[in-house]
Parts: sequence; structure tokens; C-alpha cells
Amino acid sequence: MTRRPPHIPQRRPIYIGCEGASEVSYAGFLQDLIRDAALPVHLVIEELGPGAGDPKTRIEMAVRRLDQLRRKRTAPAERFALLDFDQAEANVQRADRARQLAAEHNITIVWQRPCFEAVLLRHLPGRAAHRPVDSQRAEQALVREWAEYEKPMTRAQLAQRIDQAAVLRAAAVEPDISGLLRCIGLLV
Repeated sequence: MTRRPPHIPQRRPIYIGCEGASEVSYAGFLQDLIRDAALPVHLVIEELGPGAGDPKTRIEMAVRRLDQLRRKRTAPAERFALLDFDQAEANVQRADRARQLAAEHNITIVWQRPCFEAVLLRHLPGRAAHRPVDSQRAEQALVREWAEYEKPMTRAQLAQRIDQAAVLRAAAVEPDISGLLRCIGLLV
């Protein structure tokens, strides 16, 4: 009698385009949480930073990559891009075009206000409501709370300080992140 292998549910792919290495590490950390929760989800994580300077250029890179994946029939239907809002404020017209392009290609932009370090700060206990006004102040505030922080952290380094509770704490005050977490299944 042959044994039938156990049923393994097919993992649903979700695309996450990342502004830089810090966001790539964070998305990798989310993948670790997905694995720990045994969710049938796989994140397709890509760095959009090399050679890009603003949200429009990064969204164009994501569109090109998703087109390549589509031609291979592996393009995820659910798509996100983690982008710093301070970059959008630097050139409003290009940011508006990035929003339009993202909408045309079904990409949800997760705006990090004003930057990734500010969002990461909101993961820490007692700092969920902390809103630094710019990237420099956000990084300074984060280093005050997390002396070992240096840019970019690896996913293992992130996991030493934050956990799923921290991610949910940040999601409670970050609607864009909560939308991503709902899609992934880490937030119901």
C-alpha cells in the first residue's frame, strides 16, 4: 500500500516592491512571520532602489518586473510597493504620476511617513504615536530608542528587537501597513 503525501496548500504569491535594502529586510521579516503562522502565502520581494531616485521611477521598475513575471505566468495578483513619503513630497507631480501608474497596474503603495525609520520607530513599545517630521529626525529618534540600529538592518537583526506584536502595534496606527497585513493574513 502506498502512502499518499499530506496535502500541502498552494502558497498564494504577493508581490512587494521595496524602496531599499531596509524594506527588503522588513519584508523578509514579514515572510518569517508568515512561515511561523503557517499561512499559505509567499512574498515575492524585490528591491526597487538601485538606480531609482523617486516613487515614479520605482513604480516604473515594479511595472517592468511585474510584466516580466506576467510573461512567465508568475505575476502575483496582489501587489504592494513600500515607498518613503518624503520622496513623494520632494516632487509632487512625479508622485502623482507614480500613484496613477500604480493604480493602472493594480499596485498598492504603502507610504512610509515620512520614511521607513519612522515606521520602524512606531513598532517599538510606547512609540506607536510618535511622528517625526522628517527622515533625519526619524532616524535620530529611532537610534535613541534602539541604540544598535544601523541602516540597513538584516531581517535577523530586526527580529532581535521586533516581533509580531510589534508589527500589529505599528499596523494599528499605520493604515497602509494594516492593509498589507490583512492581505497577507497576519491581521484579520
